[in-house]
Amino acid sequence: MNSVCLIRKNINKYPKKETLFRPSTDYPEYLFHGDICSQENIVYDMIREGFISLELDKDNIGSPDWNPLGGFIKPGDNVLIKPNLVLHENRSGCGIDCVYTNPSLVAAVIDYVGIALKGRGKIVIGDAPLQECVFDTLVKQSGYDVLCGYYKKKGMNIELADFRNVKTYEKDGLHYQQEEEGKNGCIVNLGRQSAFSDIGEERMRKLRITNYDPRILQQHHSAAIHEYMVSRHVLDADVIINMPKPKTHRKAGVTIALKNIVGINANKEFLPHHTLGSRKEGGDAYLHGNVLLKLANEILDIKNQLVHDQEMVLAKMAEEFYTAMYEKGKKQSGEEYWEGSWYGNDTMWRTIMDLNRIVFYADKGGNMTNERQRKMFIVGDMIVSGEKEGPLWPTPTYPGTIVMGKNPLQFDRTVCSLMGFDYRDIPTLWNDALPDAGNAATGMGLLKIISNDENWNGKSLDEIRRRHSLEFQPSAGWTEKLGNPYRDKMYEKLLAQDRPVCIFGAGINGVYAMGELQRHGIKTAVFCDNNPELWGREPVPGIPCIGLDSADMSMSFVVALREKNALLVTKQIEENGGTVFGVINR
Repeated sequence: MNSVCLIRKNINKYPKKETLFRPSTDYPEYLFHGDICSQENIVYDMIREGFISLELDKDNIGSPDWNPLGGFIKPGDNVLIKPNLVLHENRSGCGIDCVYTNPSLVAAVIDYVGIALKGRGKIVIGDAPLQECVFDTLVKQSGYDVLCGYYKKKGMNIELADFRNVKTYEKDGLHYQQEEEGKNGCIVNLGRQSAFSDIGEERMRKLRITNYDPRILQQHHSAAIHEYMVSRHVLDADVIINMPKPKTHRKAGVTIALKNIVGINANKEFLPHHTLGSRKEGGDAYLHGNVLLKLANEILDIKNQLVHDQEMVLAKMAEEFYTAMYEKGKKQSGEEYWEGSWYGNDTMWRTIMDLNRIVFYADKGGNMTNERQRKMFIVGDMIVSGEKEGPLWPTPTYPGTIVMGKNPLQFDRTVCSLMGFDYRDIPTLWNDALPDAGNAATGMGLLKIISNDENWNGKSLDEIRRRHSLEFQPSAGWTEKLGNPYRDKMYEKLLAQDRPVCIFGAGINGVYAMGELQRHGIKTAVFCDNNPELWGREPVPGIPCIGLDSADMSMSFVVALREKNALLVTKQIEENGGTVFGVINR
């Protein structure tokens, strides 16, 4: 039976890097007795509690000999710890805690990996972030640098690795190559085993990655060739500790354990993300066919080829022409989706499947085999998670949860249900293509949920989703498919309160929010805003705008502002004695 463990605490912050992420309790099995933090480290305690709940090395729990990861790791192994280190910043402006795996979880895991290795073997912490990621900035601001420094001083054989071969920076809409470090990877060819092998040659030629030269992608994905550039650190590993940062995702719907494995690929040019054209045209980049949008895609291809050839002046002209055609086509067709960032993406899941097949079945030389080559254990960081426009523009949400398991598909289905989404609506989580990770044919009856939260412990995934979910908001492109558990719950609460509703935000988002509330039978009594110029005006005929000082704080407040401002205004309303029932924006 596969078990997934959910440990939940009342916590929304991580230990500071100045603490070196040390435990606040000198546990019997702890490797570094005396190196104890004076500040409580709840994250470390949660990791330990998860191991105990899973009954790992059950007979030795509480003793100095306890070795919870000993069933996965043996002395002398090469252990890869694979966090999600996607980017050094949050493009939504809402803080970095919801973007990448926090090193406080990694530190706790390393302590137990060290116990299992018994002074032999090697630990690599590594990922291939987005090409524009400034890796040095990420590791310094997060504390990954001090984490590795601590273990090196203790004599551990540990390395922090950036898997990328190529790094870029963006300027004026163009991606400039900043650094190329060579071929620090091995090409693995899946051939007919690829999830792309059945799509046909015509569609194969339409596979695309935004901002990358399509000629390069086509060299690696054709009728009989499906190649990926996999980091040698991955192929050398005997055990992988998969440490995702669960978030909603524009192209995949969600990014959890399976999607985290995409970061084993060293060159993004090998990774199909969407298929050129509309659904009617055999693509999945967008929904509605339109001549101008088709032209925009053709110009985008030309621009990307010019960038690759370093013809930057011509590339800039092509970028401007592309933008004009795209804007006109979008307006003409009413198209809401682009670049495969929607529920109709039929490409991304195939890339995810391919890389998970590689991670389990490629040998150290990059040759595909029929036998599993590596063990995997998964620890998911949901102390702070990301919703809405992840992975690069996420809005923080605070589950205060750590998730553990060993089967990536069952793990992802569990987290997806926890988010409030039906995993059967996510292509990555509902097909038979993933090897040796469980699939629809094995049935969900083989899954056991273990938790310190009685709302989750022993419950089915459907029960968790329907009655006890965390009510995540999906990316806009996935709302039609997944729904919006957060808003549904907010509407339900507002209707139950039966009090006048005040929308804070008298701009375009406020008008949009009023329309959404009205569609669900909720009337707006008044708008509120911090801008004095809007006071006394009527954003919608018959509904005035007032200042917060004039508002009746017994009303039910809904905030209609962009993410960062919404957080600030929510705090402002609550400090004035009001209750915010939720946030709505376009």
